[in-house]
Amino acid sequence: MKKNIFIFLCGIVLQCPAIYAQNKIAYIDFQYIISQVKSAEDVQIEIQKLASDWTNEIVAMTDTLTNLEKDIETVSLTLSKSGREILEKRISDKRQKIAAFQEQKFSPVTGELYKKQQELLQPLIDRVRRAIDNVRLREKIDVIFDVSAGNPVSIDKKYDVTILVIDELVAVGLTVKEQAVSTESRTNIPSGGQREIQSGSRKVQPGKVEEKGKSQQIDEPNKQEKIEDK
Repeated sequence: MKKNIFIFLCGIVLQCPAIYAQNKIAYIDFQYIISQVKSAEDVQIEIQKLASDWTNEIVAMTDTLTNLEKDIETVSLTLSKSGREILEKRISDKRQKIAAFQEQKFSPVTGELYKKQQELLQPLIDRVRRAIDNVRLREKIDVIFDVSAGNPVSIDKKYDVTILVIDELVAVGLTVKEQAVSTESRTNIPSGGQREIQSGSRKVQPGKVEEKGKSQQIDEPNKQEKIEDK
């Protein structure tokens, strides 16, 4: 039985290269794309302000708890047993309230901060996904992987279509912080007036690009490498 399973698994492994050889594949860096869109930066600023406000509330509650603990130490010798128990319960309730507040606001996945961030980013995420799909259809790509998900160990940069997705977002009017030119160099931002940028097999009007706090129109050098059939 074990021998049959081993033979079956070997067959799958041997077939994988043949399967991928028939498909045109590419990859993108989803997190990088999101980070380049100006509206994502605005969301981050709003989230940081919200986090700061809630943190200040926690600090205030903690200060109140500290003062209450000091009061108990000061009057502990003069309190009756029942009086001490009342104050100790107040302290315990304060601690539980602080812990519950922290959990409610900052818990990963279920916390209000995380949910608010997802709510604000979701429209942008949807637009990025549509842009990825448009690139896939236009370039006749079968599969696009997301390297920011952390799966690939090593991959040829010629299959990177991140720049094409950014071009697509610029084409539909989104403002980006910088226009990436490749996976290796994503910091060179050409300057100048409004021009056309070459995106895949078509020309599109670029949206705005943020550079060092200033909004300007740019053109993207046509440095796209054709996606080769693997």
